[in-house]
Amino acid sequence: MSLYLRVRALQRLILVAMTTLVFLAWPGSSLSAMPSPTGATMVLGVIVAIAAPIAVGWACARGDARFEVNAVRRIGRMDLVYALLVCGPLAAAAAMLHSAGLADAGLTAARAMLVYLGLLLLTATLWGWRLAPVTPTLLLLAVAVFGRGADIAHAAPWAFIAADEADPLSWGLTAMTLGAGLLFAATVRQPPPPTSDFER
Repeated sequence: MSLYLRVRALQRLILVAMTTLVFLAWPGSSLSAMPSPTGATMVLGVIVAIAAPIAVGWACARGDARFEVNAVRRIGRMDLVYALLVCGPLAAAAAMLHSAGLADAGLTAARAMLVYLGLLLLTATLWGWRLAPVTPTLLLLAVAVFGRGADIAHAAPWAFIAADEADPLSWGLTAMTLGAGLLFAATVRQPPPPTSDFER
């Protein structure tokens, strides 16, 4: 287990998590901006929230996939638990900071983090950990560039990570995204690592 945690860069992920909470406690994280004329207006906390899921994807891709796919222990399940233990408590901490009045964007960031996590798990299951951070990053970019809804104050329905924190639909879609990621990660076997031309 200690080797697993060392390969998965636990200390660096703890640093990312602590830095994320510090940024969310910074009053500037609740500032809103519209990055594009057609983009959604979103708080800075939505951008900050992507740091931990991307770090998890990077950490889980650090291992030797050819070795781990034949490992006695189920590395895929361990990676799923690892991702949950990093992002889950971090999202809960962000929400608690919001409840305590210490992070105005904490609840919005927590919701976005859960969406990013769901997409991360989906992508990791289908295409592996090396590509896993691409999907949440593309979602964030799409919301920033094309996510504007009927007016400047509202995001498009698909850009729900930028919706108001009290919007019930956004939380329902968040639960669906996270649930789909968890279901795929728990039931679908990850693709085998690509073989090199030498091994062929």
